[in-house]
Amino acid sequence: MIKRLFDIVVVLIFLPLLLPLTVIISIILYVNQGTPIIFIQNRVGKENIIFKLYKFRTMEVTAAEEFHKSHYFDLAKGKLIEPNNAPLEPIRIENDDRITSLGNILRKASLDELPNILNVIKGDMSLVGPRPLVDYESELYGKYKEKRHSVLPGITGLAQVQGRLDLSLQERLYWDLKYIDNYSFMNDLKIIFKTISSVLRKKGAS
Repeated sequence: MIKRLFDIVVVLIFLPLLLPLTVIISIILYVNQGTPIIFIQNRVGKENIIFKLYKFRTMEVTAAEEFHKSHYFDLAKGKLIEPNNAPLEPIRIENDDRITSLGNILRKASLDELPNILNVIKGDMSLVGPRPLVDYESELYGKYKEKRHSVLPGITGLAQVQGRLDLSLQERLYWDLKYIDNYSFMNDLKIIFKTISSVLRKKGAS
């Protein structure tokens, strides 16, 4: 209850700043890319409940989810959580030509995640927690999947401030589980401040 109250209070405090920024970005996207402005995707939430995640659209309308799924698994071969001797390498789709030029800018600044605020207001997400996964990403975490999905996913998390996409699957899981095992209100505050620093430095940005 304290965590939920904290999320709502922070959103209300920053809403006067976030709302105009959201409107400005929406107008720029509409002028440059047309509709849809918002990208909606099913993600796995707390207790494995599927919810709809909202983001600014950063890819071409014709970009296929199956393309990303097949490429992701090609890159993930041999990098699963088990066995433990899997190589510690990040999984990236380099030079993804589905991403628009404007979308690339939004991603590097992490502004594409701004509509996640709607998910926080709805209660699907928290400000801080493990990032929500699509179903095929979730399957890569094997026996650790249930524990990772025992808490609300977050806009940012301990893994994000450690390097985001620069981390391997194993490293991301390590930091996500460490967050769950050591949750505290003060740790959430530290992660939020570290997130601001990481975004400004574009650390681990896509």
